[in-house]
Amino acid sequence: MNLTLFILLAPLVGFVALGLFGRALPRAAISIIGCGTILVAFALAVADFVYLLGQPAQLREVDTSYGTWIHAGSLNITFGLLNDPLSAIMLLVVTGVGFLIHVYSIGYMEGDPGYWRFFSYMNFFVFAMALLVAADNFLFLLIGWAGVGLASFLLIGYWYTRPTAVAAARKAFVVNVIGDFGMMIAIFLLFDAGAGDLSYSRVLGLNSSAGAAQPLVITLAIPLLLFVAAVAKSAQLPLHVWLPDAMEGPTPVSALIHAATMVTAGVYLVARTHTLFQAQPDSLVVVAIVGGATAFFAATIACAQTDIKRILAYSTMSQLAYMFMGEAAGGFSSGIFHLVTHAFFKALLFMCAGAVIHALGGEQDIRKMGGLRGRLGNVFWLFVVSGLALAAIFPFAGFWSKDAVLGAVLARASETGAPGWYVLYAVGLATAIMTGFYIFRLIFVTFFGTYRGEPVSVGHGARATAGDPLAGVHMPGAAMMWPMYTLGLLSIVGGVIDLPGSGWLNGFLATTAPTAPELSAGLFWLSLGAGLICALAGIALAWARYGAGSVPAAEAHAFVTFLRRRWYVDDLYEMVIVRPLLALSRLLRTGVEDGVLDAGARGTGDAFDGLSEGLRGFQTGYLRNYVLTLFLGAIIVLVYFIAVSQ
Repeated sequence: MNLTLFILLAPLVGFVALGLFGRALPRAAISIIGCGTILVAFALAVADFVYLLGQPAQLREVDTSYGTWIHAGSLNITFGLLNDPLSAIMLLVVTGVGFLIHVYSIGYMEGDPGYWRFFSYMNFFVFAMALLVAADNFLFLLIGWAGVGLASFLLIGYWYTRPTAVAAARKAFVVNVIGDFGMMIAIFLLFDAGAGDLSYSRVLGLNSSAGAAQPLVITLAIPLLLFVAAVAKSAQLPLHVWLPDAMEGPTPVSALIHAATMVTAGVYLVARTHTLFQAQPDSLVVVAIVGGATAFFAATIACAQTDIKRILAYSTMSQLAYMFMGEAAGGFSSGIFHLVTHAFFKALLFMCAGAVIHALGGEQDIRKMGGLRGRLGNVFWLFVVSGLALAAIFPFAGFWSKDAVLGAVLARASETGAPGWYVLYAVGLATAIMTGFYIFRLIFVTFFGTYRGEPVSVGHGARATAGDPLAGVHMPGAAMMWPMYTLGLLSIVGGVIDLPGSGWLNGFLATTAPTAPELSAGLFWLSLGAGLICALAGIALAWARYGAGSVPAAEAHAFVTFLRRRWYVDDLYEMVIVRPLLALSRLLRTGVEDGVLDAGARGTGDAFDGLSEGLRGFQTGYLRNYVLTLFLGAIIVLVYFIAVSQ
């Protein structure tokens, strides 16, 4: 059984229906179509998943072809969709978490004039991501990959009257095109290597023995170029600069990008093509280096940010890097495990942040918050639950998945004895300390202490009194809260899908995303305890510094400024890339376009304009002038022929 085609069609129908007729529909109908199509897709994804569970491990792959798409020479590509353990897990995350975010959007986007347009774009986002993970060949993977980029462009720039939102959307699009280029070159190389149909069943069989006739530089270039695509989509160094700016979009968009779609695509790509990476171990070393560097880099920046959504954005970068670290160590299933649990608690974190922003009338600076625990009690506790899951505190979901990642790295280190893997493990522990610190810094500064912002409006624009500046703060409605409760539960119990000893997810993904070697009992408990101690140490540091809910004056320190300026990487890009390109484009525009191309066109036009101006003088309207002209012309012709005949 393969219901994947109908999983794709459901959100596609919603996108088209809302795009064509949404403007004329009432909000209730828009909500039903926008959320209902994703619910249908989720129900079908559950059915496909249950079907696979009932099959023996060797039969858990249903590849359905729907006809030839391209046939030219040796190139033969069909439109096919794959239902296997990896795509089934991904579709459950995309449609399940996506549905909860859609429901949350009903309350969050209430009153927005582009309500129909928002849900249309959101449906398209889910469709594109579903195509990306369900495609059975690289061409349709690329189509879904580009579709996700287009959807993110539309949603990040959803509030298109804001220059900052438009700039952020453009930045995301440009950076992701770099990754798209890497994927296209990799596909060309795969075709040249002999995989004429580009199907996974053919391409992923091009392991080291099948590709032995190819030069090493080619077989190594293929996984590295695929990783370039993953780096751009998953916002890893050095193509990370678009993700923090993407917070200009509505908060449900941030939740969808960070939890269920877009940034998880890179992790999926590496897991899907793991045979190409395993055939060239040096490529996995590159993945490990980029993952470790990004995890540490992003966590340090998150420790100093003041925008509530940007803290979570850098957290996403860091957690995605953990997933890549696990995959680099050979624990491809551990990377997917952390992807699943991260979807639960990161979606919840963004929803909680959105509830705070919504309650404060759009305020996002945590320095202007504080004392919200009494007014947003349920939101506070959900924030704590998701924060504990992110910090990897026992027994929350993130504890089990992050331990699986760190365990995979430690297993690789103990297996190879290479110092680099031990360094990577130490980086993972250091990042765990910072993770606990920055997420509870956010919680303490936002919910503890006294309120430090402007009085919150009370209904119809009236302001709260100075005695009660939070009089206008109110709990979100049911449409926003129930998805948060659901994700809160999943953030607590979600780790049961792959508890140590059972390894259910590892076993289910064994044929599509292999796991790392098991640790010895001693190293297992050592890794488990080390990760937990580091997380608790980070939380303790946050409590010691921010437990009163205040913002210490020491935050003005030069090192904090360095972190808030994001290690000056964006400034470096501006100086080395953006400004020289702008200067070159201005030079080309004024020197080549204006001075040569346009000048030539204008010169030709001016010449004909002058000629027509001169000829216009002969058009006097007097018959005698025309007769005289004819007479003079005849004389000239006669003289010419007489001269020629001599």
